[in-house]
Amino acid sequence: MPQKIEDMIVPERKRSIRDIPIPAGRRRSEVFAPEIRRSDVVPSRENTEYSNPSRKRLWLAIVGAVLLLTFATLSLFNGSTLAYIPKSASVVFDKDIFTARKTGDDNLLFSVIKFSKDKGRDVAASGDQEAQRKASGTIIVYNASSKLQKFRATTRFATPDGKTYQVKDAISIPAKKLVSGVEKLGTLEVTVYAEFPGAESNIGLNDFTLPGLKGTTLFSSIYARSKTAMTGGFVGVEKIVNKEEETQAKTELETALKDELISEAQAQVPEDFILIPSLSAVTFDDLEQSGSENKDSVTINKRGNLQGVMFKRSDLTTNLAQKKITLASGELVDFSDLNLLNFAFADGVANDLSLLDTTKFSVTGETIAVWRTDEVALKADLVGKHKKDLYSVLQNYPTVVSATATIRPFWKNYFPSDGAKITMKKLPIN
Repeated sequence: MPQKIEDMIVPERKRSIRDIPIPAGRRRSEVFAPEIRRSDVVPSRENTEYSNPSRKRLWLAIVGAVLLLTFATLSLFNGSTLAYIPKSASVVFDKDIFTARKTGDDNLLFSVIKFSKDKGRDVAASGDQEAQRKASGTIIVYNASSKLQKFRATTRFATPDGKTYQVKDAISIPAKKLVSGVEKLGTLEVTVYAEFPGAESNIGLNDFTLPGLKGTTLFSSIYARSKTAMTGGFVGVEKIVNKEEETQAKTELETALKDELISEAQAQVPEDFILIPSLSAVTFDDLEQSGSENKDSVTINKRGNLQGVMFKRSDLTTNLAQKKITLASGELVDFSDLNLLNFAFADGVANDLSLLDTTKFSVTGETIAVWRTDEVALKADLVGKHKKDLYSVLQNYPTVVSATATIRPFWKNYFPSDGAKITMKKLPIN
């Protein structure tokens, strides 16, 4: 069947944007798209940490652990410190006289310490000479009788093999006595010299009897023992030195010996005691010269002997202070600096301090008396107490002027229940 023309022409359609052709010079990849920056992007709520419960719990756990560790660490260092200022007062002495005794109650007691030291110094020799010297040494004489025994100068002491030694001066040996219910023999240290010169009198430590007492009841009661060996005995030719140089060497030796004796004696004094250098007596003995490593020199030798008065520190300071300030029963004081006071024997230095039963001395100078506080008792009273109770506790301690308490850790308000964790700190006096 013949077709009509209108049947052969495609009807025209309405054009949409999809039917608009893209220009030939442009590609899909060139289609404009605005640049997007990271800062312009608003994160969605599901991508934030706030929406992550597990991460939030992690941070809370970390913070909690840190806090727990901090508090646990602080708790390990728990304790307290009480810093206090003690009661004090200025005291002035102007040649005040005090008396000390070896025995007795309610007295200032003293004891005597003895110490010896040898020292030598090389001096150039000026020639040779014939010499004779007697050996010498120190012995301790014992008295087992109940009476003081006196012996004249040149009294002899003999060894078991017959070597004899003599004292230069008269001596007195104290009688035996009871000390705390125990019998104590009287003793005396003395230097003896061989009866005859020569090296044969140089001997080691030995026992001695007194030949002059043989046949009497005292022969077994008075005897002696060596403290040092007998040395220095010599007969022969030896080097000599110029007298002026010898005198200078001896003077220098005495100065050095005195300082060393006091220093070494103070080092041997018990902790609670004190040795006053000015209340000491230092004597010197000439020892025989000896050969030097230098063949052209001679060694000049001296022996220093110290006898020092020793006090218990608290007894001395309290007895001195009682003359200047009022102390309640049982109160004790210390001096801020005892070196500010000058001590001197009131009646001169005795030849042998060990023979004294009483000694008098003067004190001059100014220092500060500081009251002692019973820190052990104060600690016990603070155990377990609240910090606010400190004032009431201190009412029982008039020797404390003021105090400040620090308790660790900082959030605690009670003193530790263990007294060992309470530290006492005495502050200096201004």
